[in-house]
Amino acid sequence: LESLTRIAKSCGWVWMFAGAAIITDRPHVLRRDDQTRLHCEDGPALEYRDGFTIYAWHGTRVPKEWIEDKASLSAKTALTWTNIEQRRAALEIVGWHNVLRELNAKVVDEHPDPHCGALVEVQLPDLDHKSRFIHARCGTNREFAIGVPPGVQTVIEAQAWLTGLPVSEFQFPTIRT
Repeated sequence: LESLTRIAKSCGWVWMFAGAAIITDRPHVLRRDDQTRLHCEDGPALEYRDGFTIYAWHGTRVPKEWIEDKASLSAKTALTWTNIEQRRAALEIVGWHNVLRELNAKVVDEHPDPHCGALVEVQLPDLDHKSRFIHARCGTNREFAIGVPPGVQTVIEAQAWLTGLPVSEFQFPTIRT
């Protein structure tokens, strides 16, 4: 047991097999977000001395270029990326304000409180019709945009639809968490 304890203190992952063991080095770089997910906005989130790296955005593995050369990541690429979790990360990296600007979003209705948001209409790549989104800030001040039905005309209608309440029963929350 003492030998295993020494190994655990001096290396990374260890897999023991009958007659063999796989022992890895500890990472040279390990960066995480406040929820301990792999995350780094300007470099690898995980790096070993042999050069192996992992780039991650809030726990989602992303291509190196998205972190090292953010200008190469366009809204169109982010919106059409096949992997949905990587698409979410790409949209956060690009920034919703940039995505909506690049798509020439038209504001249909806007609430003065950014937490309540703005109802916007955009032409998404690869679609033959316009789409509507509620663009708002959550309680943690992160921006997001969520699709709403095309018939939605106001911010309050969009927010009510998101909660599943009729507009007549919906009220904006006074406290956001």
